[in-house]
Amino acid sequence: MNSGGVRPDRRRPLRFYPKLIPTIAKEIVSELTSGGHIEVADESVDDAREDFASIMREYQQREGSLTESAEAMLIRRDWPRSKLAEAKQIVASQRRLPMGDDALDYVIEQMLEFMLISNHIEEVYAPDNVLRKRIVLILRKFGKLDDEVEQEVRARLKHLEEGTADWEIQYKRVKETIRRNKGMI
Repeated sequence: MNSGGVRPDRRRPLRFYPKLIPTIAKEIVSELTSGGHIEVADESVDDAREDFASIMREYQQREGSLTESAEAMLIRRDWPRSKLAEAKQIVASQRRLPMGDDALDYVIEQMLEFMLISNHIEEVYAPDNVLRKRIVLILRKFGKLDDEVEQEVRARLKHLEEGTADWEIQYKRVKETIRRNKGMI
């Protein structure tokens, strides 16, 4: 376990917060154009950003549907809530929806394919491995927000005993406040 009590989880779902998707898409287009990796006509920049955003929204919608199905599986199998991650893995496997680092690769692959067929991107100059590295850095930066929120929540609640009813109530309240302050919700 690292300092702050947060365990990195390679199988954690890739999460795109709806309010942050436009920011992520803007940063991807900006990074790739300013680095000379792609060329986007000035009048197509907003459309190119929206195309990247659509890829992230589509993945998030599929992941949300997966969560709903996993919760239904818990009920059908009379499993405790603590088995949600296992149920999600089962449903994800059935639907062939990648999770964790595999999800990151999947979304990036979708973006790479999009760049080659998009009417909004004039030219792609960089090879896939260079584009992939640039996009990974951006997505991982935003992916770290959950860990940062978790660390901040725990820091604010260190005066309470974890697992108590008061801790659980305050955890949810503080987490929502921090997420709102960071523009995640």
